[in-house]
Amino acid sequence: MNGRQRVNSPVQGLAVAAVFGLALTLAGSAFAQSNEPAPADEPPAAAAPLDPPPPIAPPPALPVKAPAGAVDVPSDPVAKAAFEVLEKHCARCHQEGALSARERPAKNFGNVLKLDEIAANPHYVLPGNPFGSKVFKQIVDKEMPYDVEYEGETKYPSVTPDELKALETWIAQLGTQTAAACDARKFVSNEDMLNLVVGDLSKLPNARKKGTRYLTLTHLKNACLDEQAMKVFRQGAVKLINSLSRSSDVVRLETIDPDESIIRINLDDIGWEAKDWDEVLAVYPYNLQPESDLKAVLTNASGTQLPYVRADWFAFTASQPPLYDKLLKLPNTFQEVAKQEGVDVEGNIKRFIAQRSGFQRSGVSQNNRMIERHPSRAGYFWTSYDFAGNRGKQSFFEHPLGPKGENGFEHDGGETIWSLPNGFQAYYLNTADGKRLDKGPTQIVRDLSRKDLTVTNGISCMGCHDQGIRKAKDEVRQVVLSGRSFNKQTREAVEALYIPTEKMDAILESDTKKFQDAMYRAGLEPSLKLNGVEMINALAKRYEDDLDLTLAAAEFGFSKKEFEDAADDADRKFRPLIRRLQQGSIPRDQFENNYRELAIAITDQEAVPGTGGSAPGGAPGAVAVATPVSNEALSLTSDKNAYKVGDTPVFTVLAKKSCFLTLVNLDDKGTATVLLPNKFQQDNRVKAGQEIQFPGQKAPFQFRMQDKGFEQVIATCSESAEVDGIKNNFAKNALTTVPNFTRTVAGAVQADAKKKGTRAIAVEGTKAAGAPTTPQNAKAVPADKRDVARAAIKVEVK
Repeated sequence: MNGRQRVNSPVQGLAVAAVFGLALTLAGSAFAQSNEPAPADEPPAAAAPLDPPPPIAPPPALPVKAPAGAVDVPSDPVAKAAFEVLEKHCARCHQEGALSARERPAKNFGNVLKLDEIAANPHYVLPGNPFGSKVFKQIVDKEMPYDVEYEGETKYPSVTPDELKALETWIAQLGTQTAAACDARKFVSNEDMLNLVVGDLSKLPNARKKGTRYLTLTHLKNACLDEQAMKVFRQGAVKLINSLSRSSDVVRLETIDPDESIIRINLDDIGWEAKDWDEVLAVYPYNLQPESDLKAVLTNASGTQLPYVRADWFAFTASQPPLYDKLLKLPNTFQEVAKQEGVDVEGNIKRFIAQRSGFQRSGVSQNNRMIERHPSRAGYFWTSYDFAGNRGKQSFFEHPLGPKGENGFEHDGGETIWSLPNGFQAYYLNTADGKRLDKGPTQIVRDLSRKDLTVTNGISCMGCHDQGIRKAKDEVRQVVLSGRSFNKQTREAVEALYIPTEKMDAILESDTKKFQDAMYRAGLEPSLKLNGVEMINALAKRYEDDLDLTLAAAEFGFSKKEFEDAADDADRKFRPLIRRLQQGSIPRDQFENNYRELAIAITDQEAVPGTGGSAPGGAPGAVAVATPVSNEALSLTSDKNAYKVGDTPVFTVLAKKSCFLTLVNLDDKGTATVLLPNKFQQDNRVKAGQEIQFPGQKAPFQFRMQDKGFEQVIATCSESAEVDGIKNNFAKNALTTVPNFTRTVAGAVQADAKKKGTRAIAVEGTKAAGAPTTPQNAKAVPADKRDVARAAIKVEVK
């Protein structure tokens, strides 16, 4: 689709290069009068062409290799080339079994080498749309590899233009390959699911009906998730229910349907009351049911307006504050937690009942950390002492007793893990004076698996302590007892509190076994993960990730075709959302905000009274409920999904911050035409939050689709008017043409990075500005702080 076409203005001829199947048409005579005519038989000048791309060289050997047999290397040459790029640059942080200098996959993304899996996940890859695919565009924009671009790591190379081209080629050739596999599955509609639930309730003894509730994964099954993922998600849902239980009994995994996508629980089994379920329903955004006579039967039998919620939403929302705190009835202070669990922390320290281990490095803490065990009513009660620094009173190597007092340390916060009555674990974060925290301060603790890198109570702890209490080797006992820096009384206290390693190991093993035994009793596999990600975190991440058309349709209870047919009749205000789903993906928060209103408009479902309203109560000023937060800085849609030759497309762009907007059309030969800026609209500045259409209604030009096939349209929002190595010369050309676009972009970003140096981000008060960072003090980069943001769509010309 790289044909050229002459376009004449009403007054005099103006030859314009038409690349990507788009031709430019001028409206009115003003432009023609101010331009020099081009010779009728001479093609227009374009940007200086680049040298032909050299053949893609195989990447150098990896510094870290995945274990043999862990991941199959693709046999297809195109996929194999992409695999090698990802293996070389991404696997050390994002592939289970190949991780380097970390225990868990960064951002809970641990399957980067499983190409079939990431190709089916719109959060990472949009088949046929490389510049819209996160795994590609984050490399283009030098946001990844994170250790190289932000942490100042020098032992790994940057991604080369040739390697980027290999990755682009793989995503481009995927096309619709991943979509076809879903068509053969039997679809379970909303009505089918309602029938299954009513049928199950009818079989239960009357005494059990009122408390019976369900967690559903039906929409994920309909969206064609593989069985291994579904297995992890089922177990993750049951693990979370047990982690929120107040009962001494465990809840076993029970499903009611042939697909094992509907999980049955009972409030009596987890020590909940009906009002606890009401707390869940109060913040449930998917509170819809099909219009059916069965609704009354369902309500009468179960004693609630809505006896089921989606398991992925529940995993995301109930595993973190404020709902996590509410369902476990966590008090407002650490002191109250200890009292509730029958633990006298201060008395146990004085009587040497407490048992400690102190060490300089840990998986989450920025500085030295101490853990301390106490016996509790249900088993064990572990608490930590965390510090914002390592000097003076903040070092327990210098002040091993305390907290406070003679030779006592002064800590800044802590994390507590204790046994629930059923053997599962509960979690709590607090300040030094004991006040409850939803998130730990990032200058003290970090969770590299979270998008914002913060340790979030509940979900972060579940991910880190998935097998129970983590082993830790004490370093304080030897330091204090082997020297003469401390008096006899202090040394004797240290000897009693900081127990020998072998004794601590035995205690840790015993407590870990207690937790794992509880999981076994619930029918769970303690070590089961999804690509290295703990099961509750994996299910929550599935909810938080972006959605494509297939998944969104399934969440409405439709197949993809049914959704598109229903969406045709939707109100125009929903068109942007629908178009974005059809042309790529959409962040979860935007989908969630629009779900209820759109579902009522296009389905036969209606909102369930008394649900989905205000959030459970909490601390003054607290957010109503944990909600997904997108990092999207730019969105792009076109007015149609498919065009005919001769159609005039209109593109809609919305930027999160004010910037210079560049629109590019990329053909299947790798040649780009810059649509904006152009000779007739050279000012390409846009304002934050202001939706613009291009071309505008009064624009003196328009674009026409010229060649059949697929087009990729790319929007770039940048702080500088010059971006991606594009050199405009409007004295010669109305539109700028860029051959070998991807290599040009990669080369320009690479050169820009060298000018600026490593984009290190220092943590407040811990590092000098510009100093290289480490995984422990790396900081998340907000979308509105990035130099460049991109969005891309794929459209068809028929």
